[in-house]
Amino acid sequence: MTEQFTEIVTLIKRSQYNTQKNVNIEMINLYWQVGEYIHKKITNASWGEGMIQELAYYIAKMHPELKGFKHRGLYKMVRFYTFYLSYVENSSIKVLEKQQEIVPSLMAQFTDIRNTILVQVTWTHHLALMTTKSREECEFYLRLCVQENYSVRELERQIKSCLYERVKLGEHQSPVSGTNIKGDESILFRDKYVFEFLNLPENHSEKDLQHALISKIKDFILELGDGFIFIGEEYRVTVGGTDFYIDLLFFHRDLQCLVAFELKTTDFMPEYLGKLNFYLEALDRKVKRKHERPSVGILLCRDQNKEVVEYAMNRNLSPTIISEYQTFLPDKKILEQKMHELFEQSAEKQ
Repeated sequence: MTEQFTEIVTLIKRSQYNTQKNVNIEMINLYWQVGEYIHKKITNASWGEGMIQELAYYIAKMHPELKGFKHRGLYKMVRFYTFYLSYVENSSIKVLEKQQEIVPSLMAQFTDIRNTILVQVTWTHHLALMTTKSREECEFYLRLCVQENYSVRELERQIKSCLYERVKLGEHQSPVSGTNIKGDESILFRDKYVFEFLNLPENHSEKDLQHALISKIKDFILELGDGFIFIGEEYRVTVGGTDFYIDLLFFHRDLQCLVAFELKTTDFMPEYLGKLNFYLEALDRKVKRKHERPSVGILLCRDQNKEVVEYAMNRNLSPTIISEYQTFLPDKKILEQKMHELFEQSAEKQ
């Protein structure tokens, strides 16, 4: 009977989920349409800015049962529409709108964006997404929300930690070594991680870092990215009758391999690689299963000298990533400046 009861509960939960999903779709579509209507009235000079306040007053007085349509809410709906308008906007669109011309391809793109992507996350998600500064940045977080099912809190954290800028910079700067990591797979790992959620003091030990990461494992995996499954801390491997302990061990579902983390609270030193390579060899011989790929090592350091890393990694054969970590949120303006410089350099080379 328990099995049958479980099936009933599953049906109930599935129905509740579908109901919530449909409600969200209707809400997003409604807010889009309200924002579009007001925006076009203002753009065509039919309404002045003060009409939004008058509309809010009218709804509150004549239809008090309708919630969420105060001045601030209506303004956010207009902002919602105009924000995503930039996805397909070009210099001629505003002129075409004023002439009330219909552009089929434009309207088709609007419909596609709204019906396939925007409705997959909640209104509160969109309020967070609208704090981003470019179409590319917004699309990056929007697709992550859909793919990794971010909560609003997780999304806000990723935006504050400048994940977009760090990933983009990392694609060009990540010092990855090892023939077993292909270029398109290396972007699953980052050259800098942010652990502001640990609340560690400036002078902390490797044990402090390890224990803090374990105590905040959910936040840690969020920072690592999708696909990581935690296996254990101080993971023991025995070689030649002697026990050795790997700081943190994960499995990556997409790469189908073990991922060993070695934690260092100092700057990178070349000798750190020897220990990590030893761990990777032990994992491949004693822990890795036949269908799995060679293990990957991530050496987390406080800082790294690029030239020292290049020399150390040049003859390193194991699939290894040298990454920095910091215990505070990065300065978004500095990262944006670095990205600007990087794009300028790329343009000059072309």
